[in-house]
Amino acid sequence: MTITKTSQIKSETQLKNSLEYIINGDKTMNETLVSGHALNNIHNAEFEMLRTRRFAQKMKGNFSNGKGEVFAHHIIQSFDPKDNITPEQAHEIGEKMMLQFTEGKHEFVIATHVDQDHIHNVRPDRVLSQVV
Repeated sequence: MTITKTSQIKSETQLKNSLEYIINGDKTMNETLVSGHALNNIHNAEFEMLRTRRFAQKMKGNFSNGKGEVFAHHIIQSFDPKDNITPEQAHEIGEKMMLQFTEGKHEFVIATHVDQDHIHNVRPDRVLSQVV
């Protein structure tokens, strides 16, 4: 059975730390199980996500210091070892889920971690950056 957990990222520092943890090559087969959406480079994801956030604030005329706001969501999707799923299949499932969840309108990084007894996808998602 697949389990999905979500937590909120509420600061630039927390976003930076989450991205470093998510992209970690020791957990992702030297980053072969890392990809991004609507980003030029996953290693610049923090900069790009924050730039999008600031642009959206400017377009909406909403300038805040970010205190108490949700910058992003950290989503973990864990697969049961009994599911007999490959890391590549888990990654593909995670990408499809995020594209459906965000309707392809938001930046995200997804990484599949294989350093534990269960395969799991982790990703920060910039759900709140959309410019309407």
